[in-house]
Amino acid sequence: MQNIYYEVIEKVQNGAKFQVDFQQRSLKIDGKYIIKNGEYEGELGIEVSDTPLLTIAQLFLRYQHSLPSERSDNKRYRYFNPLPEHELSDNDILYGEPRETAQIKLELYVLIMILNGSLKWDEFAKDKWFWQCPSAKELIILKEWVEPKKENK
Repeated sequence: MQNIYYEVIEKVQNGAKFQVDFQQRSLKIDGKYIIKNGEYEGELGIEVSDTPLLTIAQLFLRYQHSLPSERSDNKRYRYFNPLPEHELSDNDILYGEPRETAQIKLELYVLIMILNGSLKWDEFAKDKWFWQCPSAKELIILKEWVEPKKENK
């Protein structure tokens, strides 16, 4: 892929199924690896960021207020929890993004920030096992997602 981020979003908007795995540093689209164990072909599509947590918080809020569908409701595993349909506002329902699109934008952005080194645990949550967003308390990032596991010797 020339630009993994934007091409994957387009595929998901067109109905592709996806699975992001932060710990394995992997992304599957329709069962095929696009990123496997941190290895990929092409460009990630997003440059290194000095403010990844700010963008993650913005993407999380969009995801939280996104429009659910039968497809998104049947998803087995999610890193982040959106609002249930009955808690969405009229604005969310009128102008909200489809949940699958908002989810892939958020999860793939986090994965890319991990891969390109923008998310450095010790810079934002040193000595903690999770980080909680001050402005959106529902947004939690676990250390095990960001830090590679230490090999036992």
